Amino acid sequence: MILDNFYSALEDRFRGSRQVIKERQSLYLPLVDALSLRVRKKVLDVGCGRSEWLELLEERGIESEGLDMNEEFVTQARQAGLDVSKADVMEHLRQQPDQSYGLVSAFHVVEHLGFENLLLFLREAHRVIDDDGALLLETPNPANLLVGACTFYLDPTHERPLPSALLGFAAEFAGFARVVVLPVNRAFLQNNLEFVPDELPGADVINKVVSSIDQNFMQAPDYAVIAFKKAGNELAAIAESLTLHSPLPVSAKGMEEVNALLAQRRDQEAVNALLAHRCDQEAELRAVHLSVIAAEDRARRSQEHVIALLSSSSWRLSSPVRGAGVLLRNVARLPGKVNYIAKVLLRHGAAYIRCRPWLKQRAENLLRRLPRVRTRLALYAGLAATQENETGALPVAVATVDQQSAHSHVVHADLINAESVGSE
Repeated sequence: MILDNFYSALEDRFRGSRQVIKERQSLYLPLVDALSLRVRKKVLDVGCGRSEWLELLEERGIESEGLDMNEEFVTQARQAGLDVSKADVMEHLRQQPDQSYGLVSAFHVVEHLGFENLLLFLREAHRVIDDDGALLLETPNPANLLVGACTFYLDPTHERPLPSALLGFAAEFAGFARVVVLPVNRAFLQNNLEFVPDELPGADVINKVVSSIDQNFMQAPDYAVIAFKKAGNELAAIAESLTLHSPLPVSAKGMEEVNALLAQRRDQEAVNALLAHRCDQEAELRAVHLSVIAAEDRARRSQEHVIALLSSSSWRLSSPVRGAGVLLRNVARLPGKVNYIAKVLLRHGAAYIRCRPWLKQRAENLLRRLPRVRTRLALYAGLAATQENETGALPVAVATVDQQSAHSHVVHADLINAESVGSE
């Protein structure tokens, strides 16, 4: 088993610097930009390694996630703030729903899988890619004899070289309807071969040797397979327009289309923002409308309850009781001096009634029928109900005149005058 730290050091030595790899992978950015306008779904990068591709996507504002089995690579990517998980690619793909990604990419991964696993990977990738999405694979090019016979085996985890015709056919067999094969990264080779002038002796033979070397040893060291699920996908034209000699290769026609798509994307984003704002306003209005309806319903039910209560016979029959209760409560709330005067008047009234047998008898008969009222009057006037005489009359405990206030003297004199007038 290859140790993670060994493989990380091997990548650093023979893969190339991070900056070089980002320059090479920037070749595909016009395609990804155009794709992101059509399919607003994540990019899944399988075997992301040092995550150069994920960094490029993040710089473009394209949402992406990566998978790798190397713990060191995963840790470094997470420290850089990238969404990378340690997971087996096949297990991860089987757990994803259909059409969950806009693009599945794999740089120098398929040559590690073995051919049976490669077919399974292509089938699962076809399932999880959106109908308008694409598959992007890059792998060493065995058509370059130096790569196929030597540098390919610098990586001890490589299974076997994959000719471009074989990988392209495997993608079609997995269900992709349109497959574009592009030789890539030739511009990064040190190619100093030149044809000699024809007038020189032996030029014909020398130029044949130069041409043979160029065709077999100076072929592009890598190639890419870009596969689309739909045969008529417009992005295939952009994929085919990627040139072989520029880190950012786009034809004039392709660039015009990309610029038009970018403008369309900006306009669509502005429209989406406006629609979202309107949706928020409509939601707020609906919430206010619902609250108003609820308040109106509560008011209606309260009004119906009050009307039903006022219309009931129990409310009408209990009206005198409520009136007496209100009167007693109002009396209880009187200030202290007025309350005292009322008690004195009540006591003198009791004394006045007691001195008149006929009135006394009527009062006794009435109070016998209302024992609770009699007790309440006695307590309010300061008389003990338990001190009743045999006839039921209320004993009077009246303070002496000397103990009364000046205002009480006036009231007492008025009561005496009223008594004398009544006796006459």
